This record gives sequence, C-alpha cells and structure tokens, in this order.
Amino acid sequence: MTEVRYSIKDLENFTGIKAHTIRIWEQRYGLFTPKRTDTNIRFYNEEDLKKILNINLLYTDGLKISKIAQLPYPVIMEKAKQIIENRNVEEAPEVNELIISILEFDKVKIKEILNDYTDGIFSQFSKIIIPFLSKIGELWQVNTIEVVHEHLFSNLYREFIITQIQNLETTDNAGKKALLFLHEEEQHEFSILLYYYLFKTKGYNCYYLGQNLPLSNLGFVIGKLNPDYIISTTIAQISEEQFISFIEHLKPHSKDSKVIIGGYQTSIYKKFIPSNLKVINSEKDFSNLSKSL
Repeated sequence: MTEVRYSIKDLENFTGIKAHTIRIWEQRYGLFTPKRTDTNIRFYNEEDLKKILNINLLYTDGLKISKIAQLPYPVIMEKAKQIIENRNVEEAPEVNELIISILEFDKVKIKEILNDYTDGIFSQFSKIIIPFLSKIGELWQVNTIEVVHEHLFSNLYREFIITQIQNLETTDNAGKKALLFLHEEEQHEFSILLYYYLFKTKGYNCYYLGQNLPLSNLGFVIGKLNPDYIISTTIAQISEEQFISFIEHLKPHSKDSKVIIGGYQTSIYKKFIPSNLKVINSEKDFSNLSKSL
C-alpha cells in the first residue's frame, strides 16, 4: 500500500495551523520528526496529521504547548478524546445512530436512517450528514474509527443521493441545461450530486460527467452542449498551480454560461477566483441560488 505523504503546506491547509507554527513546534519542542524522500524532500504521513490535530486540540483547549510537549503521545490522544467526548454540541439523534451503525457495519440500519428522514435532502445534508462527517473526522483523529468506516458510509450515501435523483419526476425548464463535473484531482461527490438534485428539481436537463474529468476535455463538451450553467466543486487538497489551472479552464466559458464553483479549496485560493465566477460556500449561498433558478 502506498504511504500517504503530506507537505507542510498540506498540513497547514488541512489543519488551519500556520506552517511557521508547525515548524516552531517541531524544532523547539521536538513534537514531529518529518521523514525525507530519497531526494531529501521533507514529508509527513497520516500519523503526523493525526498527531498535529490532537496537539492543536489540547492547545486550543488552553494547555500550553510546552506542557503538551512533555506528555507521552498516548496521553495526548486520550486527553484529545476526552475533549471531543465532553463537547456540549447539540446534534440530531440520527448523528449518533449513524456513528453506532457505521462502527457495526450495519448498512441496513444506515439506509433506514437515511430513508426515514422526512424534511428533505438539503435539510438532511446540513443537519445530519455534515455533523456526522465532522464527528467521523474527530473519531478518526483519536483512532476510534478507521478510514474503511468512512468509505462504507460514503458509498451508501452516494447510492442514496443517486436514487433520490433518479426518483425525481422529469420536467423541462424550456430546454435549459446544466453541466456538472469534478476536475481530474477531485473525487468527493456529495456536493456535486446535491447540485445535480437541485437543478433537476428546477427542470434543468442535467449532464453529470463524474469524477476526475480531464480539464482538457472541458471545452469540447461545453461546445457540444452549450449549457446554461456549469457547476463544479473542489474539496480535495490541490496545489496552488492546480487550482489556477482549474480556474483558467473555466474562465473562458463564463461569457456564455453561468459558472458556479464551491468547496473548501475555493476558500483557500479565493484570491485567484475572478468576479465572473460565482462561489457557493454556505447554506445561505445555496439557498439563494435555489431561489434564483
């Protein structure tokens, strides 16, 4: 299995902790020991990512970094786990039901929880799915949940959304078209599938091109379809150069189509996004878009 490798910039983007701070923690307190490639390039692995998240959790909870540095790592992890467990966060009961079900690999119960929600797919996503995924991340951080648990849920939820899309009655909004895709470095589908659902409910003829679309193919398909809307999201970590390339491939098409982008990377690289591309990064933005269609 190929080891996942992160640069210090990756850690900064994932955690929100400045690279300068990570270096100080590393050099002054010896909290991390980055590895090196055969060509002497420093990198961090998945355990390093967990460790920095747990250290930062203790630090933001009020413990001085000098004190944290004196603790054995199992103690750091246990303290982080206690902080997570003791958080007074109001959440829907379905969130904990999903956690228990995913730990038991009970896919029947997971499907039942998803299908029994009656307030609509968008409400479900904001009130249940987002808090659930956030909790999954925290539990992964303290070794309570494995990546395989998240993968199982992701595939079950993907199936659920696609079924909801397929069950929508087909309407036709005067032949209007929406083109949806994920760029060649992106595999996270939840958001783009919710856009698919939204635009289909509004009567658009939707063309979803899937994950990992080579950007070199984008102009060809846009020329063939002449869509009214082009929608994409970028969540997975990409470099500044890759993000700029993504934007440069979209910019020429904003003259004839409305271009919408969203996702975590748009917050990191927002200075590269021109004003003629619409960024959706909140529930309010999404709601306003829905009302405008």
